[in-house]
Amino acid sequence: MNRSADLRAWLPAYIFAVLCWGSSFYFIELAIADFPPAYVAFGRVSVGAALLVVTALLTRQRIALTWRKIGGIAAMSVGMSTFALVLFPLAQQELTSIVASLVNAGTPLWTAFFVALLIPSERANAIQIAGLLVGAVGIFVLVGGWRVDEIPVVATLMVVGATMLYGIGSTIQRRFVVPLVKQDSALALVATQLTISAGILAPLLLFSPTPAPGAFGWDSSSMWGLIGLGVLGTSFVYVAFSIVVRNVGATIATSVTFLAPVVATTLGVLLLGESVYWYEVIGALLVIGGVWLAQRKRASAVVAEVASDGEPVHSPAPVLPAQVGDDEEPGAAPGPTAT
Repeated sequence: MNRSADLRAWLPAYIFAVLCWGSSFYFIELAIADFPPAYVAFGRVSVGAALLVVTALLTRQRIALTWRKIGGIAAMSVGMSTFALVLFPLAQQELTSIVASLVNAGTPLWTAFFVALLIPSERANAIQIAGLLVGAVGIFVLVGGWRVDEIPVVATLMVVGATMLYGIGSTIQRRFVVPLVKQDSALALVATQLTISAGILAPLLLFSPTPAPGAFGWDSSSMWGLIGLGVLGTSFVYVAFSIVVRNVGATIATSVTFLAPVVATTLGVLLLGESVYWYEVIGALLVIGGVWLAQRKRASAVVAEVASDGEPVHSPAPVLPAQVGDDEEPGAAPGPTAT
């Protein structure tokens, strides 16, 4: 990797990814005004899948599917782009978009936990365990956990559960999917993943309340929120993210996870009239610190993964197959785990 890579080659894509994933929580707030959570999840993955399938066909990008690949992608999809996408709009019916985005920033904590638990070669060291503990304390502080009688406990657990699903899904991807799809198109892989997710979510619509009258109208802010989720937060953002990873590596790309809540908080305050409390700021800083510690590896592991220019790839979040640069080992990046 060339450390002096031209900023123009990756910075616009980086900013685009931060804005897309940060604004997703705002779009969710718009969408849930008229759409039930199951419709929000199904709508965003359907729009994202349609856009990426068309793009893959136009650019002749393919994925050679086998039953083993389909099974792996389906298992990954259940965690990363199916039920977690229902839990967030469910939770945001009671939680602010700011709190949801800040808790979501702790997703790499769950990824680190499940990677250490399920991948024998990557057992957690003392620093990583300390990071998980610090992050857990941060989430408790962030949601004001001592105010048990005041906080929406169920909604908070939904967001935590969604980030846990992200962690499980990204670990499945890293352990079982990436080895199978190294030669396939990243764009085609995400298109396949979202298509499978849409198929899984579709039956939920039969048991869901119906959208409010006028929800599908072009003058409906909820409709535009749903479209925004699909177009910005669930499709081309992955392409932009892959550009960042290819140019500057997974280490820098991981910082998207930390900056997206800044966008979400700004939109929440300016456009939704939400408030930020002191404990949310302190909790967010603890979560970020915990994530940073949880991503540290033993010196021997870092040496083993060091790229040809001396930069280690050590983020525990997932990576799409065609995102890793030619001079890097398959590392990780927080792409599909961001809401």
